[in-house]
Amino acid sequence: MEQLVSSLVAGPTLLLAFLIFANLNKVKSRVNRWFGSFILCVFLIQFNDLLEKTEFLRTRMPINDFLGITDLIVAPVFYFSVAHFVKPDRKWRVRDNFHFAFAFIILVLLSISLLTEVKQPLTDTDKKNAVVFITVFNVIFCFQVISYGIMAYREITAYQKKLFLYTSNMDAINLEWLKQVVVCVLIITGLWLTDISFKLAKNNVFFDNFASLIYLGAIFFIAYFSLKQKEVFQLNKQEKKEIDSIIIENESLEGSRKKLISDDELKEMKFRLIQVMDNKKPFLDVELSLFKLASQLDISSHLLSYIINNGCNENFYQFINRYRIEEAKKMIQDPNMEHLSLMGIAFEVGFNSKTVFNTTFKKITNQTPSEFKKAIRPPE
Repeated sequence: MEQLVSSLVAGPTLLLAFLIFANLNKVKSRVNRWFGSFILCVFLIQFNDLLEKTEFLRTRMPINDFLGITDLIVAPVFYFSVAHFVKPDRKWRVRDNFHFAFAFIILVLLSISLLTEVKQPLTDTDKKNAVVFITVFNVIFCFQVISYGIMAYREITAYQKKLFLYTSNMDAINLEWLKQVVVCVLIITGLWLTDISFKLAKNNVFFDNFASLIYLGAIFFIAYFSLKQKEVFQLNKQEKKEIDSIIIENESLEGSRKKLISDDELKEMKFRLIQVMDNKKPFLDVELSLFKLASQLDISSHLLSYIINNGCNENFYQFINRYRIEEAKKMIQDPNMEHLSLMGIAFEVGFNSKTVFNTTFKKITNQTPSEFKKAIRPPE
């Protein structure tokens, strides 16, 4: 039974790794290589566990030790896959090699021990030392995964905050699913650490099978979302430069922010912006970005961000979606739009997600779209 459950975990993991490397969605290949490598590492860890549970290897062999090095690289590989999701064009830096230094040292030591090993019976002291070494190794592994998991979570959170500055529709590119994968990894690590501390799997077959099923569920979760991934919003060099300036400006204290234009110019530019929003309704474009709107106004995206932030006291995401909700309210109130469902209205005004529409509507009006509709059109 133990071998069957472990096989059920290892098999889908290998298949998922293959599908990610195959790059069916034709997204950034470098991102896929990193994320596929992470899933492959998970497979090798599960495969090593399966080897130790089967009769194929009656005693621990060098192959187990070498496969065990995967434990030391899975966390940094996962972190770099997240880093490349956030920044698809991220360049490899010399200091990045240090993330794999410990694994390389262990590989060298294992190779030396294999070449110089002298066959002799193990003493009781050797066995006790081996148990201590394995325990320490497992604790280091769990600590490493937790550390890299937290780092990855912070990377995604920082990325999501930046999205509010230049995009109006984030549900396809906010990497929330990847944040949930990080949480999944941390939960699995916590389960693993509990197992190591109390030796639950070794002494309890039920816990071992339960843990394996949790791992299997996590793999299916990762598989579902990773295969649905879309291309992350890409910026050209000029756009990156302007976004970096906007980020620095937003992170600055209120009094230390640089004034790009005078107060009178700000009022004039704000009036011009509102005219464009009211007359041309660019917010109806689902893919509207700060850069698209700036081009319509024939100004830089940095200046447009400054006008929205300082003239309207909102970020770009809030500004555009406020207009979308106001337009949705008009359409709900319009008798000529009765043929449209609330979701149809959401699509018409620029939303492509029911959840985002409902959440944004409630935040701005303190009512859900359904409640707002009932309030203006009470049932007869």
